[in-house]
Amino acid sequence: MGYTHGVIKQIAELETVFDTFAPESGDRRAREHRVERMKLFLSFLGNPEKAFRTYHIAGSKGKGSTASYLSAIITGYGRKCGLYTSPHLFSVRERFTLSGAFFSDSLYINTCNKLLEKTGSFIFPSSLGPEKPTTFEMYTAFAYILFKEAGCTDAVIETGLGGRLDATNTIESEAVFITEIELEHQDVLGKTIREIAKEKAGIIVSDAPVFASCHDEDAKSIIYEKAKEMGAPYYHIDDYVKSFHTETLQDGEHTSFSIGNTAYSLTLSMPTHAMAENATLAILGGSVLSLITDSGIRKLEKTQLPGRFEKRRIGESLIVIDTAHTPVSAAASCDAFCSIARQNPVLILGLVSGKDEEGIIKALFHPFTHIIITKPSSYRKSNPRGLLEKAERLFPEKDISLIENPDEALDSALSLSSDILITGSFYLASEMERLRKQYEP
Repeated sequence: MGYTHGVIKQIAELETVFDTFAPESGDRRAREHRVERMKLFLSFLGNPEKAFRTYHIAGSKGKGSTASYLSAIITGYGRKCGLYTSPHLFSVRERFTLSGAFFSDSLYINTCNKLLEKTGSFIFPSSLGPEKPTTFEMYTAFAYILFKEAGCTDAVIETGLGGRLDATNTIESEAVFITEIELEHQDVLGKTIREIAKEKAGIIVSDAPVFASCHDEDAKSIIYEKAKEMGAPYYHIDDYVKSFHTETLQDGEHTSFSIGNTAYSLTLSMPTHAMAENATLAILGGSVLSLITDSGIRKLEKTQLPGRFEKRRIGESLIVIDTAHTPVSAAASCDAFCSIARQNPVLILGLVSGKDEEGIIKALFHPFTHIIITKPSSYRKSNPRGLLEKAERLFPEKDISLIENPDEALDSALSLSSDILITGSFYLASEMERLRKQYEP
C-alpha cells in the first residue's frame, strides 16, 4: 500500500516533513539492506546522483568540516558544488547547501514536493524491510534531486553512519576522503578500530584516489589495504604533507604546511588542531585533483559551520558552541577555547547516551571552576543526572550543578559574567531558544 503527503507551501514545513519517514523502532532490516534499498529507490527516481561529479567523505569525526572545506575548494575552482552533510543544528537546510550557502526557499520547497509526489507510488519489497523510505534515505534522495535541479556540476557527500552500508554508498566517486577513526557506535559498526575502519573503508571504489588523515595504525593499514584491493591511489597526509604547524589565536587557527613544492599559510575561521588537519586533508585532495586556486583557499579560510567552534556574543560574554563526542575532540575543544577565553570560564556540557562520559569529563573539566550539566536533546536518550554523579566523583572540588533545561542552563551561565563553552552533543545548542533566535539563515 502506498503513502501520500500533501503539498508543502512554506519552508517551515520542510523542517518536519522528513520526520514522517522515520522507520519503526527496532527494525534493523532497513540498515542491513540500506545500499540495496537506496539503489532501488534512486533507480525509481531516475538516478539523479549521476547528474554531477561526486566526492565521498567518511570518518568518525571531522568529516563534515572536511566536506565543507573541499566544497569551498571546488567552488573556488569555478564549479557549482552541492554539499550534503549531517546532522543539522538549527535548520534542516543546513544538510543541503550550495557549498555552505542556502539555496532559495522556492527550490527547497519545489524539490521536496517533486520528491513527495514520486515517492507516493513507491514501495520497497517486503524482503528489504519497511515499505517506505527511511528519513535518511529521503534526505539523501532529496539532496541528489536538489543538486540536479540546481544545475550543480559537483557535489561533496558526507556519509551518515559508517560507510559500507550507508545510504550514500551508491555514488561513483571521483575521490574518497577518510578522516580520523575512533571507537564510536560500537553496537552498529564494531567493537574495535579495525572493525570500524573496515566499515568506513567500504566507500572506497575502483580507481578513485583515496585521501586519509586517520592516525591509528590499525585504521591506516585497513584503509591502505582496501585502497590497494580496489586499485585506488592512496594518499595519507603523513606521507605528503610536510612542516605542518598550527596555533589557535584570537582571529582563528593559524596553519602552515607544504605539499610538494607549494607552501600554504592559512588563517581558518574555525579553530582547533583538528580543523587545521581537516583543512589540510581537503587541500591535499584538491592539490592532487588539480583544483587548488587562490579563490578556493580564501573560501576555505572563511568556512564556518553551525556548531563547529562557532563563536557568538551575548553582552560581554564570548560563547563558543562546539561538538565533543570523544575525549580527543573534547580536549581539542577545551584547549582552543581556553586560548581565547577570559579567566574563570564556564562550561555547559550535555551528552547523549553511549559516549565515553568519564573520558570526556577528564578531558574537559580542569580549566573550569563552574560547570553546568544539562540535557542535550528532547528526543535523544541521555542521562544528565548520571553524568553529574560521575563529574562530582571525578572533580569533587569543582562547582558543578545540574540544570536540565538548556535555556535555564545558559541563563545561569550568563549570570556568572564570564565566557562560556557549550559542548558535548551536537544537538545541545539547538535546544537553546536564545541561540536559535540569534541564528540568521
